[in-house]
Amino acid sequence: MDKDVRRLLVTALSLVVFLFVGRGVIGSVFDDAGERRAALSARNGLSGAGAAKPSSGASAQVRQLRGSLYDQLAALLPRLAYERPDGFDVPPGRSADLFFLDALRREQEGLVQAARFQGKSVPVDLGMPVPNPTGTEDVLAALQALHVVNLVVSAALDADCAAIDAIQMVPAAGRRRQAALVRTHGVKFDLRGTPRAVHEMVAALAAGQPYLALDDVQIEALDENGETVRCRMVAAAVSFDRETLEELELLP
Repeated sequence: MDKDVRRLLVTALSLVVFLFVGRGVIGSVFDDAGERRAALSARNGLSGAGAAKPSSGASAQVRQLRGSLYDQLAALLPRLAYERPDGFDVPPGRSADLFFLDALRREQEGLVQAARFQGKSVPVDLGMPVPNPTGTEDVLAALQALHVVNLVVSAALDADCAAIDAIQMVPAAGRRRQAALVRTHGVKFDLRGTPRAVHEMVAALAAGQPYLALDDVQIEALDENGETVRCRMVAAAVSFDRETLEELELLP
């Protein structure tokens, strides 16, 4: 098999499995054993793909599969390539430090006050670092996390979750090592609500724009009847390394 074809196959399969597992978290959390088994099967099959010796007719089959994967990736990449939207990206000529303070105050007024109006609670600091970040790189990372907070808190309030007890940025040193192709920027959340509210929140996040990957999702009952549950999870914005995409000729 041509080495470029083999490398493309493994990389594309890695991406598809990564995205599938991210989407499949809803099913696995809520006892959808079929999706969980399918994800594990795909991952286990992938682990030996690079070392397997193809049969005489494997190259044609792989080239056909490559075409199918190209079509899938062409549809997925525009939706899943996260970019900071207006309001969470420092405009040219603006002080990054001052822009972050303005954005944080705006989100505090919108999210914290909205929660209080509904009789709910959200951490006043929205999980942002103390002291405030300085320097363009740290500010941009905090703004990206602030946008994730905006999406999750908004979804939680819309789903009628009772409270968000804690929000915490995932420190760079604590992040898992990632493949060069896929990059994530995560925020930890600890919240409470009815099972229905938590389910609706998670479903809204997984189906929303932009796509948020959900990781380390843990749900536990807080009372004997299971009427209130606690949900701990990491929500992460997903982006891709453009140089790697160009090298693999995966960009439209």
